[in-house]
Amino acid sequence: MDASTLDSPAGFAALIKGIFSEGKAKESHATWQSARHKGVYDLAESLPSLDALAECLRALHLSVHQPLEQSLRGGTQTDGYLFARVEPEIRALRRAVVEAVREHVAQLPPADPRHPQLSERRSPIRFSGAWSVRLTSGGNHANHIHPQGWFSSALYVALPDPEQRGPEPAGWLTLGEPQAELQLDLPPFRMVEPKPGRLALFPSTMWHGTRSFGAGERLTVAFDVAPPR
Repeated sequence: MDASTLDSPAGFAALIKGIFSEGKAKESHATWQSARHKGVYDLAESLPSLDALAECLRALHLSVHQPLEQSLRGGTQTDGYLFARVEPEIRALRRAVVEAVREHVAQLPPADPRHPQLSERRSPIRFSGAWSVRLTSGGNHANHIHPQGWFSSALYVALPDPEQRGPEPAGWLTLGEPQAELQLDLPPFRMVEPKPGRLALFPSTMWHGTRSFGAGERLTVAFDVAPPR
């Protein structure tokens, strides 16, 4: 294959599809279906006031345009490392997140050197990134992965009213559905309904995205847990 083929998304997708046949993709897809690799935690009672947290986060969304070369469509993303900020709401958020991640890691299956999630060492809890995303009417995340992370996340802070959002599964998180360019017939093997204060955790190398929604605001916090070392 000529190197110029990789200059376009279609060329790159063709290369990946050739490397990973549909059979291999389905086999890989199946390996992630252990429920213990993924978790949904309702943290509303552990978090600061969601209204106060939402106001704090909105003040950090300074851009009016979606970032380039990111998965989000129809929204904005905060700059910098969110968990380094000193606002009381952000500090309380980080504490609640650390405890939830510890709980998730503690219930993982035993160590298995063949599996990227099941290393022998599982502490301390570190983050390789943290940010907030604000999607508006029709917004969504294209399916993507975070190859540098261990576990990735979606924490819901503010959501549209059901009437605004549209019929289910509008706005839901999808897990395991490859990006459309790969043309692999693999549906998500789990979908997560957003609820205020709900945290979803999943392997960073698992395809994830969201369904678009009708109207309103979808305000979330996301972070990547760094691989143990």
